[in-house]
Formats: sequence, C-alpha cells, structure tokens
Amino acid sequence: MCYKLPIKQVTSWINVLTSTNIPIKSVALLINNSPVQNLFIEQFSHLNIKTYQLIKEADPNQLLKQILNSDCNILMVDRSSYPLLRQVMSADTQQNIIIALTQESWMPDWTWTFTQCHFLSQQDLP
Repeated sequence: MCYKLPIKQVTSWINVLTSTNIPIKSVALLINNSPVQNLFIEQFSHLNIKTYQLIKEADPNQLLKQILNSDCNILMVDRSSYPLLRQVMSADTQQNIIIALTQESWMPDWTWTFTQCHFLSQQDLP
C-alpha cells in the first residue's frame, strides 16, 4: 500500500486546522482507516493535542460520550462514520466546532443545516 498520498493529505489537514482562528482543544478522529487514523494521532501528538479515536472492538457510544464530555472542538470524519457524526451533531450544541469531512471533494448540501458548525472538505486543502 502506498502511504505517500495519505501522508500528504494528513499533513495538509493538519496545516489547514492549525491555521484557523480557533485554537484546537482536542480532536475526535471518526476515521475507520487505521493507517490514516494513526498518522493523524502521531501528528496531533507532536503538537500536544489530545485525540479521541474509534476503536473497532469498542462500543461507539463510549466514544460519543467521551467527545460530548470533553473540550473537543475538531472532528475529523470519513464517510463510514457519518452515522456517528449524526449522533454527535444531534447531541452537541457546542459553538465553533470544526468538522473536516476528509473524503468529500465538495461540501455536501446537508452541511448547511448545521449552522453551529464550520465544515471543511478537500476543497479547503492547499
């Protein structure tokens, strides 16, 4: 498997997120691709940013509780995790939350209904 593309994308996402005016408190990784998830964990760790991640054998509701009970203000989400994202969105009223839709080339129409969040897609990457 070629890791060059994921490494570049992870680096690009990190650069975009760290350039926002919103300080990163912690990041939830709703990503089902273990190598990509591990790259994000490693990069955020170098920046001393706490991450919460999906564990395949664990109950996703446990992660949902961790996200909602933390100061998490960034969600990195792939398409396979949209059901969990919907649960977070319906339960979370936090303002200034950034949701990076890592596999979307363009912003999906459904994002406009969640005005309390700022969504990013691949079009926001350099």
